[in-house]
Formats: sequence, C-alpha cells, structure tokens
Amino acid sequence: MRAQLLHLSGPYRGRTVTYAKKNLLLGTVPEADVHFPPGQQVAERHVGLDLAIESNAFALKANDGKVFVNGQEVRDVILKNGDLLELGVGGPRLRYRVCTQPGRPCKPFNQTLSDAREVRRESGLVAGTQTLRHDLLTHSSRKVQAAFLLILLVLVAVVAFLGASLGGRQIALEQESSRRRLNEVYEQELAGLREQMAEFRHEQAGQISRAEVEELRADLMRRALVVDRLVKRNKALKKVLEVYSRGVCLIHGIYTLKYSHDDELVQVVDSNGGALQLEYIGSGFLAAATGHVITNRHVAEPWWNNETVAPLLAQGLIPEFVLLTVSFPGKQPITVDPATIRLGADEVDTAILQVSVDDVPILPLHTGGFDAVRGERVIVLGYPTGLNALLARAEPDLVNEVLNRATDTESLITQLAERNAIFPVITQGALNDVTERRLVYDAETTSGGSGGPVFGPDGTVIGVNFAITPDFDGSNFGVPIEFARVLLP
Repeated sequence: MRAQLLHLSGPYRGRTVTYAKKNLLLGTVPEADVHFPPGQQVAERHVGLDLAIESNAFALKANDGKVFVNGQEVRDVILKNGDLLELGVGGPRLRYRVCTQPGRPCKPFNQTLSDAREVRRESGLVAGTQTLRHDLLTHSSRKVQAAFLLILLVLVAVVAFLGASLGGRQIALEQESSRRRLNEVYEQELAGLREQMAEFRHEQAGQISRAEVEELRADLMRRALVVDRLVKRNKALKKVLEVYSRGVCLIHGIYTLKYSHDDELVQVVDSNGGALQLEYIGSGFLAAATGHVITNRHVAEPWWNNETVAPLLAQGLIPEFVLLTVSFPGKQPITVDPATIRLGADEVDTAILQVSVDDVPILPLHTGGFDAVRGERVIVLGYPTGLNALLARAEPDLVNEVLNRATDTESLITQLAERNAIFPVITQGALNDVTERRLVYDAETTSGGSGGPVFGPDGTVIGVNFAITPDFDGSNFGVPIEFARVLLP
C-alpha cells in the first residue's frame, strides 16, 4: 500500500507522485520527502503522513503549520482515499489517494480526464492541459500511451500537410480541401457539443417527467422553508429576500463558432446543416447605478476554460455571440452588448457587463475582511438548474401555457418574464473557510447558479458564486467580492 498525491496547485501543480515510503514528511526542509520552496505558505516540517498498520491507512499529523482536510482544519486524522489537503491558509492543495497496485501505477482514462479537469479548476487551463499530457505519457496503460502517441503523430502530419498545402498555386482549392480535413479533425468534438446542446434544449423546454418536476418542486419548497426560518431571525437577510432578490438576473447566452475562409469568417454547421449554436444559462446581479452587472467570467465568456470547446479553439475556431440577455424579476429580457464585457485578470473567475435598466435594486457590496463572518450563515441567490427550477415553482396551468407558446429557450424566457415567473432560487448554509481567492460554503447550488451573489449575515454581498460540487450540495465556492469590485467604474 502506497500514498499517492496529486498536486492541484503550488509549485508542483499537475504532478501525480506515488511514494514507496511508509512515512512521509511534507515541508520546506531539505530532507522533506515532498519538498516545497519557501514562500508557499508551507512550514519547515509542515505535516507528516505515516502508514498506520492497524487501520491499513495513512495517518496525517500536523507539525508546524495549519492543515485543512476537505476544508476543515485538523491536527490528527486518518486519511481516506480522495481527501483534499490544503497546506496552510491559501497554500498548496493536494488530492490524497491510496495506491494498492504493485509496480508502475496506472490511472484509468476516466481518472486521467477527471484529474486534468480538477487541476484546471485550481490552476488554470494551461496547467490542466499539461497534466493531461503528462498523465497520458506516464500514468496510463501501454495501450493508451500508444494510442495517444499515434494521435499526436496524426495531428502533426495533418498540421504539416496543411502548412505545405497553403503554399501551392491552387490556393483556393487547397484551402477548401484543408477545411474539409480540419472538419474531420474536430468532428468528434462537434459531435459532443451537439449532443450537449440537444440535452440542454430538452431540459430547458421542460420536457422532464411529472415525477421529476414534483421532486424538484418539493426540494425547492423544503429549501425555501429553511431560508424563511433564517430570515425571520435576521432583519438584514429579510431585506435580501424582499428587496435585493429583485436585483439578481438570469443570464441567457447563445454563441457560435466560426473559421476563417478566403478572408471571411464562416460559421461551423451542425448535423442538420444549420449554424452550430451553443446555449447556456447563468446568473448575475446589479452592482452599480451605471447598469453594471457582476457575474462569472465563465458566464460572460462561456468558452473560457471550457474543456469541451477548448480543442476547437486551439485549432483556430473563433467564438462569437449570437444572443446575450439578462432578465431581472418583473422585467423583460434585456439585450447585452458583448462589447461592454470586462473580464477579471489573472485567471480570476469574475466579469462585469453593462445594461440599461431602471427600477432594479442595486446590491450592496461588502467592505473589509471576512474574520467576522467566517462560520456564520450565508445566503446564495441565483438560477441553479436553469429554467427547470422556474417551471417547477410555477403553477401547472402557467407551465402548460408557456410551453405551448414557446418555440425555443429565448421565447420561453420571454413568456416567463411576461408572467412575472422569473425570480431567483435562495439557499443558505455556513461559510466554512476563507482564503485569499475563494470562499467555501455549503449553501446548495448547481449549474446555472454561477455568477449569483453570496450574502453575508449583514445583508451585503461578500462573494460571487463560481464553482460547485456535483448533485446540488457539498462544498461550493465563491470569489471574494473585492475581485469583482475592481472591475466596476
């Protein structure tokens, strides 16, 4: 039995290392088995891992510094396979695993993809891509390695061929031929996108079973009762429910992909021969009288760090918005000019966009530190599960009416807005941890809730919801509000 560590962040981000020793030391001293350079929030003899024979598992013991396991500070604990370790506040984060296979450790292909995605979320797209390439070459089976090398050789040959063909005399014909070859290369990725969009449209059209609707309706009612009890004890949060919730908007976007052909941009087509269009739902909130809305970068720029679209963008395809709207409670959808979008710097998942709107409350932003709110209750507002939650909360007659009138997601949103049926889901939980660049809380949310505000107990926005754990629960994450405030005029 051996300990395996996947470095999600820090100087060794992206590396997976399996250790043969039964006793490991993590720190900055030269003799440390996992040696970190100074300046990483890591102490000299920060933490030790020892194989406990009686439990056949590794025991973690904090020595010089703070250690967090799954977001909770610990001193001594028996580690479980998959535990998330953080060395110091805001320090390197590692995923602990147990390796029981003898010889060279191999990762299943699904695990390789999952690890690359997790590294990307923690350390950015470049680190995630490097992790995938490194694991395919060093931690995959011989068959997977051979297949990966073969794909690389094919891609190199295709690129070389395309580069040579562009210099020929019959450039127009050869460019058309190159386009066909390029289509073959990314057709697999496009097929995945088409399947994804078909599933999205199926869900957003409300084509879910009556049992699923009732289950979601009951779940939302249960969460609303919990929030109501909390609000009754806190006047500041009561104002959030009654006033500031009207400043939280549903963001709906559609974008397409184009390629350059004869100095013109041509749209990629779908399986039916029409222009390929990618659709999504997110959340945002009004933060200034100038009409500036705060959201996530991955909502304002949906192809950013999008692992499905990334291979196509790497081949030169260009994303372009077809439609971008925001819908506040009690208001019709408002078209957004993509030119107004400003993005957070340094891989921070924040952005702002500007709209023309009146009679919508401006949400108050928190100032100062978070020491006073750590461990307190927080409220998260947004549109998790997209339009399904709106349909689940609406009266059945209204749902039947809007679905009969709507022809697509855009018209469905318009129908719901006309009937004042757009308003955010409100959930509550505890603020478990605060680091320099993230808030960790257990207020429940899921896809579609990205970009929504996280309110502290004083009724001010302390963060922007940006990442989730699956299945609408667990530990969810927000960006501290100061990273969004600097984008405002």
